[in-house]
Parts: sequence; structure tokens; C-alpha cells
Amino acid sequence: MALADLCYRCPDCGHDPMAGKGDRAWCPSCGLRVRRRRDGIYATRSGHGPQVAQAPTLARPMEPLDGADHPFRHSARAMVSWRIGQEPIWRGGKLRGFAERMGAPLPGTATLDREAISIESSAGPNPNHAAGGPSSGAGGPGSGASNPNSDAVCQPLPGRPSGRWDYLDLKAMQTSSSSLQVSLPGDRLVQLRFTDDSPKRWEDLLRQLIRAAYQRAGRGRVHEFQPRIAVR
Repeated sequence: MALADLCYRCPDCGHDPMAGKGDRAWCPSCGLRVRRRRDGIYATRSGHGPQVAQAPTLARPMEPLDGADHPFRHSARAMVSWRIGQEPIWRGGKLRGFAERMGAPLPGTATLDREAISIESSAGPNPNHAAGGPSSGAGGPGSGASNPNSDAVCQPLPGRPSGRWDYLDLKAMQTSSSSLQVSLPGDRLVQLRFTDDSPKRWEDLLRQLIRAAYQRAGRGRVHEFQPRIAVR
């Protein structure tokens, strides 16, 4: 994950977004500069030398969303990939599980509001015949990576792969490298690689929105988002 994706809000002044490239990020407002090196992450403030910075202090989350009566909407462009199957994982001659096989990424838009996540992606070839390879992780949220008995083929969305899903219906959610993976009803998995937004921002927003939805429904407090959304 690029440093500006992790540190998308300035931990000093709160300016959003931070600018950056690769292992460097900087605040256009207060001038804070952050650099990731092999021996750690360092922050340089005006008039001071580089100081070791802890990642949790740099990943300043979004401010809590204000009252439920206030409208909220956040959209971003993304390359959208849908799971089209699973690849077996063999180690030592034994089947250890499965990793997702993702279809070809298509340009689209993801949108969050207070009730649901919406995904609109451009029309492409039939997902059952889309070319794709194993995802970068050993298995995304809700995957069969730890279940050797999982079905080897998943059922993708037919036709145009777009839709809207209530937060209470989501099965799991996690960031994976520079992407966000969301497990949807019907054993569907979507991966969003944002064109001009931070996957960490989306993870923070989704955590807030999912927790709020569960609390409104009286279903407890969500304490886990992967491998399954779970409540206390």
C-alpha cells in the first residue's frame, strides 16, 4: 500500500488528502513529510529533524460520521474485479485449500451511503469466461482458502456486474495490498482497486457504516470484519 493511502489524512492538521508517491507522503497544508524506510517510518515537521513515527498515529481515521439524519455519500472510481472461480493450493502433495481467481478488472464506480454500498462497472465479457489469475492474497474475505471442501467454482453476477447491497447483508471486508475486497451475498467476492482514492479510507468508512447499521438493527456491536463479520 502506498504511504499516502495509509496516511490519507494529515495526523497533525487533519488536511485531507495527503499527497505522495510510493514510500513518501506529505501534507500540502502544514508541510509534514513522511517517509517509509527499511528501518521504519519517519516524520519530518517544520523546524525539526526526522523522528520515528508509529503507523497507528499516521493512519488517522476519518472523523466519526455525524448524526444518522444527515445525508452522507462518498463515491470513487475503481477498477472492479469479480471472483470467477478458485484455484487449488497444493503443498507437499496435499490439497491445502483454495485461492480466488479474479476476472478481468473493469472500470467502474463504488458508492457508499448510510444504508448500502453500490457498485457500477462497465459491461464486459461474460464473467464465466473472463480471463483472470489468482488474487494477490492467499484468500480474500469469506474465501475457501482454509476449507479444502469448498466448491471449486463460484457463481458470479450474470450480465452487467453491478448492484447495491445493504450493510447488514455483507459477509466480510478487508484491504488487500492496494485494493478493498468485499464478500457479498450469494458467495460473491468483489475487489475494488481505487483509481484516485485510498483503500484505507474505504476500509475506515465501511467499518463505521457497518457498525452503525448493526447497532440500528439491534444486532450488537461488530468486532470482526474478516474472515466473517461477527458481533459480540
